[in-house]
Amino acid sequence: MDILLIYPSQGRFKITPKAVITIGALVPPLGILYLARMLQDQGHRVSVVDCSAEHAPFEAIERMLPSVDVVGMTVYSGPKEQSPSLAIANTIKERTPDIPLIIGGPHCSIFPEQAIQMHHAQVCMVGEGENRIGAVMDALQGIKAFSSIPGIFYREGDTIRSTGPSEQIKDLDPLPFPARDLVKKYEYGYSFGVKVIPGTVTSMMCSRGCPFHCTFCQREVLQPTYQAHSAQRVIAEIDEVVRSGYTSIMFADDNFLTNKKKTEAIMDHIINERYDLRLWILNARVDSADTVLYTKLRKAGVEHIIFGVESGDQEVLDFYNKKITLDQIREAVTLSHKVGIFTDANFILGAPIETRRHIRNTVRFAQSIPLDNAFFYTLAYMAKSPLWEDAVRQGKIDPQVEGVFADRTRGLGNFTQRELEAFGHQAYLAFLLNPFHVIREFRYALTHHNFRYLQLGLRILFASNPVMGAERNVTSPIQKQAMTS
Repeated sequence: MDILLIYPSQGRFKITPKAVITIGALVPPLGILYLARMLQDQGHRVSVVDCSAEHAPFEAIERMLPSVDVVGMTVYSGPKEQSPSLAIANTIKERTPDIPLIIGGPHCSIFPEQAIQMHHAQVCMVGEGENRIGAVMDALQGIKAFSSIPGIFYREGDTIRSTGPSEQIKDLDPLPFPARDLVKKYEYGYSFGVKVIPGTVTSMMCSRGCPFHCTFCQREVLQPTYQAHSAQRVIAEIDEVVRSGYTSIMFADDNFLTNKKKTEAIMDHIINERYDLRLWILNARVDSADTVLYTKLRKAGVEHIIFGVESGDQEVLDFYNKKITLDQIREAVTLSHKVGIFTDANFILGAPIETRRHIRNTVRFAQSIPLDNAFFYTLAYMAKSPLWEDAVRQGKIDPQVEGVFADRTRGLGNFTQRELEAFGHQAYLAFLLNPFHVIREFRYALTHHNFRYLQLGLRILFASNPVMGAERNVTSPIQKQAMTS
């Protein structure tokens, strides 16, 4: 069969009450590229449209629809994240109503029946799809029954049926490498209109899930058990990536530095092979700080690391069950800065216990450590996260609502959503315009001959400052790095 896989743009990301930026093509969509390779190995012909990277995504989809037998699409959770996938699903139904649509992704694991209804889909896959995508295609061809495939919701006439849960993949190593060749036509590495990752860019996942249990996170429902590739499997994939001509890799794990020994082995291989790679680490915990490890990271080519810090107040960190301390944050950021890695951090404002004092502590703490960049997000109660479940039990959130921002009017915190957005705006400007930060960033740019981050910072500054013209929506591309994976 001819199969079209679609990765919708994840919508827009609000950095301030008045500055909204469209998510763009930072890295390739690994999820559908794994599925694409499984389908290719089964003998199907597969094409991919990455709406975040495609110049005119709807035109590309409409052009390809007449020549395909099946469409598959990723669906993210949250009203804004779903808007692009809903628009695509409506287009498919209007233009080619007889083509079956298969959906998967975060929203399908959280609210599968809602997802299949809203997207007019034939099949909704819950959880990982690599172990079932081939069987679903067999069922579409009448080779087997949908009822025999665990972990799906499917249409049978006017009825939606469920086949019950499926088992999580226990051994990741046998999975084939993603079909990266299907997105070679796109250029990646862009954030907010700036090519922040130079060269030919791809992404890799060395593990799935996270062994920690933060109260704001959906990982326990999306990936209940932490699973990881062996160091040997990761090394083999890196070798293939280099042979394929890629010069930059984003490690997109939920927590790349969980296993320090494995990470060291991977970095040692890159160093010993003398690969000239630029490496980014999308998500890392601060309790990974280790001089030997961080030195190897930098020597292997890591130039950017993003820490999930969440707060600069210990009470709030404990409330989120982060299992980290302010001293650990300071140590990790200082060490990363010392070895020459551009160090980013994400903070969340709006915990239900959070007061103005807690927020002031967070801003002051962010200013006091040698961070190169920081973002201050508004807390979202994401569906099926421990915070969300607790609010549902208290009757503050409808159990069918995917997620809501912390808001005093709902009894979900001490501030309104608008107040929290304003705090985030003020925090970002206070951090960005701190004289010590400005001097540090100019020094980094000159020392590393890298002015990409300065350019990015200036663009965000102009977008986020009302004095500088943020009365409009900003439509330059960016990857919403810490919100979805």
